[in-house]
Order: sequence, then structure tokens, then C-alpha cells
Amino acid sequence: MDFYSNLDSRSLDKDVPTLFEVVSSNELEHLISPSIRFILVHYTHKYPKYLIRILNSFDEINLLVRSLIEYNTLKNWNSTFTEKFYGLKRVNDLKLKLDRTKSVTNDKFEKLRRLTRLQIIGSVLDIVGVPYLSSKFDLLYEKIYPKFLMDQLRPFENWKDFIAYYFIKIYPVVKFIFKFINLLCQIFYISGKFNSPSFLTYLFKINYSRMSGYDYKLDDLRRSRFLNEKTVSSSRGASGNDRRIRPPSVKEEFFQIYCKLIRPLKKTFLLTTSSIFPASIFLLKFLEWWNSSEFGRQLSTKSDDVSLIMNDKEILPPTVLPSEISTDKKIIKNSIKLGKFHNDKGICYLCNEEIHNPAIIETGYVFCYPCIYKYLSEEEDKNKGGRCPITGKRLLGCRYSDNSKSWKISGIRRLMI
Repeated sequence: MDFYSNLDSRSLDKDVPTLFEVVSSNELEHLISPSIRFILVHYTHKYPKYLIRILNSFDEINLLVRSLIEYNTLKNWNSTFTEKFYGLKRVNDLKLKLDRTKSVTNDKFEKLRRLTRLQIIGSVLDIVGVPYLSSKFDLLYEKIYPKFLMDQLRPFENWKDFIAYYFIKIYPVVKFIFKFINLLCQIFYISGKFNSPSFLTYLFKINYSRMSGYDYKLDDLRRSRFLNEKTVSSSRGASGNDRRIRPPSVKEEFFQIYCKLIRPLKKTFLLTTSSIFPASIFLLKFLEWWNSSEFGRQLSTKSDDVSLIMNDKEILPPTVLPSEISTDKKIIKNSIKLGKFHNDKGICYLCNEEIHNPAIIETGYVFCYPCIYKYLSEEEDKNKGGRCPITGKRLLGCRYSDNSKSWKISGIRRLMI
């Protein structure tokens, strides 16, 4: 999948990738888990009964699933899921140089550079394990740090407080040292002294290289083995007993039918994994660019403005709600005013004049601030007061105090025009 890279291969080293490619693949790697979490959260709001447990255990499920996927990809390609997208792979550091003019010697050299099982496990730890532990430690640090600031930890009285106290002291230092060492490794990688751009890859003696024809030969061999499944009759024919008089048994016929049915499914599976997964990564990269670019922000802002203009004609004033308070004379009087003035802009429904010092209440109507405040505060009956003068709906910001026999008004918001 190195044809997805946007760099000119003629100006690059044939074996060692640039730091830009490695960092780009790592950034794309870090986007996968948050993107999956975002999609899961979106659908959990719609189907909480089925997805809430998965969301609560997302970190552990993501750790398990991605570990299996990355281990299988590293085992077959010596590359992670996103590094394969950039045409990169991880190789064993042999400290050897080879003349690449001879293809036979090149294939032997590539075979020697294949990752060992320990290096594959170390790569999985670098890709999935370290981000998982880092996120858990960050959450634990944010949880304990307020107790540390409030001097609620007693390190010499409780062993849990002892661990928490020194965790707050040590964790930021360890995190800084780890990031600093990774930065040094990247600097040495740019200078050509290291072929390992991170601390863990250096510890496990893992270098970065570009994919070669040998990797694609292995992939073609795996595909042929995956698709060409030998039947019982073909295995017997290979042993020399291909001229038999006895017809195939029921078991052999069922097995042959199974092979004929499963082969198209295998081809579909290979086609899906080789096309949909790269397309999803490309879409993820496009969304990353869209959210970070100024063009995307401007276009989304313009679309929001257009939608507001289109929907502005359909916005109607709140309807009058039926209630027992609608028999009150003030409600009836102001309801009549609503029918008379709801199309006139800038008219107060209480004083029937142009609005000065505008204020809005919970039901969405705008009045003069002195008018609405006076209307809500002068009502003596607590059953009739504290309501919208138009709809009769009780306002949450109006509370009647039995001690002072007055209304406390807090739901009025002044508008700046």
C-alpha cells in the first residue's frame, strides 16, 4: 500500500524512510482509537441498551482487538496497520550492509531481517500497550492530584496513600524523561546515527525500512495458500491413487461443495480487507485535514448560516398553552395583544410600545425589562404569579418566598442589541 504515500519516491532513500513518514504513520495510528470511540459514543446515544456496556469497557476491548490485529499484521508484513498504509515496515537490526544489485542475495538478506517473536511482541507493546497504560495513568493522576493539593493524602499512615503520594511525585518526571528520550531518538534518526525513531524500538533492536518486492512475494504466497485449499480427492491423486473406480463418498462430495462455496467468500474477504481498510484510513486522514483546515471551518460556518436563513421563515412564536390560569384577565388581555402585535417587530406585549432595554424569558418572548420585571414581581397570588404573560406557563426562574411574601425573579436575561 505504499502507493498511498504522497512523497516522490525518486527523491527518497530506497531503504530508510524519512522521519516525516514515520511520524505521519504514528499520528494516524493515534487517531484510530479516538475515532472508534467517537462513533461508538454517537450510536450509544441511540442504542444505549446494547452498546453502553461496550462503551464502558472500550479501552480494554480496544486493547484486545487491536493487539490481535496488529500482531497478525506484524507477523505477516513486519508492519503495523498504518505503517503498511505508508509502505513502511519494521526490520531486525543486523548491523550489516548489502549490495542490493543481486536479487537472490537480497531475498536472503530480507529473510534474515524478519522480526523475531519477541520483537513482534515489543512492537505490539509500543503501538497498543504504551498508549493504554499512559491513558490509564493520566486518568489516575487527574483523580489523585486534587487530594494531593488539598493535603488529604497521609503517606505515613496508609499504604494506599503512600503509593498515591509518590505516584504524584514520580509520574510526571518519568513521563517527561520518556518523552525526552523519544525526542533524542528522533533527532539521532534525522542525523542518521539511529535507525530507530523511538526508545522502545531501540531497546528491541528494531529499525525502520521500506517495503520491498520480497514482502509482496510473501503476500502472494500467503494468498495462494489461503485460496488453494486441497480436497480429499486431490490429496489422494497426489499420492498416486488418482485412477479409482469407486465414486466419491458423501463426505468427499460435501467437502468439495464446501470448497467451491468457500473460495468466493475468501476472495471477497481478501478484496474487502485490501480495499475497504485503506479507504477507511484515507477517509480518516481526510477528516483530520478537514477539521484542522481553515477551509473546512469557513465552509461549515457558511452552511450553518445558510441553514439558519432557510429555517428562519419557518420559526413561529410559541403557542398559547391551555391552563387553568388562562381565565385571568391579564392573560386574556395579553393574549389579545399577542394576536395583534406578534407580527410587529420591536413591540413590547405589556406596554404596547417600542421595546427599550430588551429582556427575554424562558418561553422565548422579549419584553421591556422594567415591564416584565414589574409584571412578575407585583403579583401577590403565588398560584397565578410567576407565569409567562403570554402563554401562562410557569417560569422556573420565579420563586415565591413565604417569609417575605414576595417573588424572587432570576429567570430574566437582558439582551445586547
